Amino acid sequence: MKYAIAAIAPIALALGACDGPAEEIGEEVDDVREAQAEVLDEQAELTEAQAELAEEQADIAAERGDETGETALERRADDLEAEADNLEDKADDI
Repeated sequence: MKYAIAAIAPIALALGACDGPAEEIGEEVDDVREAQAEVLDEQAELTEAQAELAEEQADIAAERGDETGETALERRADDLEAEADNLEDKADDI
């Protein structure tokens, strides 16, 4: 019986050790995904700031009577806001 236990113990330890590297790899994958989500969130914030800038520029164009410029800048702001929303959605999906 002692020999059976002695023979099984290394096998049991080896099988138990298999979870270690697999678990570490899983944690690394989770860390990478979290970092990707954070990058997308930051890109979304930058895009939102660019949209706000375009809105401010549209206001300036309106004050100057530049309807064409105002319209183009408002459209740009809307596009940037949509892009920011898409980036936030992608970050949430990760």
